Amino acid sequence: MYALLASFALFAAAETAPAPVKLISDPEVPQYLKANQGEVIEWGRAVQQFEKGQQRLQQGNSILNAPRITTTGAFQETPEQVKTRAQKIIDEGKVQVSGAAATLDRLRRVATARYKDLHKTVDLSENLPQSKVGYCLNLATVRLQKIARDGGYKAHHIVGSMTVLNDGRILKTPAVTELLRAAWTKADATGLAPVPEEGYSYKVGSDATAPQLTKDWKVSSPRNATVVWVEVYGLTNDNSLTLLMVRMADAYTMRLIGSEMYLTTFNPSLREPVARVYNATVNLRDEKSFLPRLSSSGDRVVSYARTNSLLGNALLKHLCLSDSKVGVGASQSLVDILGGDAASLDGATATWKITSLEGNDLNKNFKIFCEASGSDEIEVGLLSIKLEEQAKSRNATKTVGAPAKGPTK
Repeated sequence: MYALLASFALFAAAETAPAPVKLISDPEVPQYLKANQGEVIEWGRAVQQFEKGQQRLQQGNSILNAPRITTTGAFQETPEQVKTRAQKIIDEGKVQVSGAAATLDRLRRVATARYKDLHKTVDLSENLPQSKVGYCLNLATVRLQKIARDGGYKAHHIVGSMTVLNDGRILKTPAVTELLRAAWTKADATGLAPVPEEGYSYKVGSDATAPQLTKDWKVSSPRNATVVWVEVYGLTNDNSLTLLMVRMADAYTMRLIGSEMYLTTFNPSLREPVARVYNATVNLRDEKSFLPRLSSSGDRVVSYARTNSLLGNALLKHLCLSDSKVGVGASQSLVDILGGDAASLDGATATWKITSLEGNDLNKNFKIFCEASGSDEIEVGLLSIKLEEQAKSRNATKTVGAPAKGPTK
């Protein structure tokens, strides 16, 4: 009986024993210590003290293990005296090693905790209730105009729109452009530029500091004019359920400064009651906080490989700008919509690579990688968009686009 109880106690102890903490390597430790708090200096001194202590231990053990010879003359020393001297050196070394080891262990744990905090898994998510096209464009316009006002932009050019069908085909959709123009004018027409007679096109001159979108329009400085456009992405086989994205970029830097994303439908039966209304959840599971670390390391722009899924590109661009503040270039999107010269990289020094995984109309998944010039690919995590039917009201028939609340930002 006692043996059985003892075995249970040992099993319980094994179950509750904390797992050993895996510390980062010593060469990595200084990267995660705070120099302004003296931690880097403290680490360096402790390393030196530990090495000196080890040298004293080695010296003492060498004396202790040497052949015992009685010396004569001025340095006369009996074997017992040699042993005492050696032990004193060993004791001094132990004290040095013990004190340094405690400091090193403490700083290793501090650095490891900061490393884990910086590399923890984070989820960048947005929830989108299905909404009417007019509602989406009106809300997007109000939000983007506020960004432009706050940034000091005076002129605005609505340049076009494109629809990417579920099969990957790209269509120019001028009717959607006019819907955005009407919504923009209704909210605040101040600074909205008329459409030039020759239209817009992406051109890069040999001596130009910024791309030129019309023959007579040259941008000379940042925070002066914006470029605005619409991207629509079909999610279902019949392309009735779509993601609507309204983007805004600085016309000089060609950097995205605003992105609005909504779940909507362009189905002709929009005015009729429908049986199914959806919510969309967009999520990037960043396994090691790559995007937050990238944005905190400075002003970074990452380009998007042309072989990527266009929907995957669009989702990642939105999350990069709205959730992590990683720079997003606008040139490639403008070339897709307007045509013209080859797109500039907009200062990008690395490339997002997106691999499409098996999915269906209601669930699409992508694997995200980042590759800097001359470096190996870094696996970032899983990007997904999931559609779920909204809960039905028992006593009401819901029409497409009457959201319970605005999109979560």
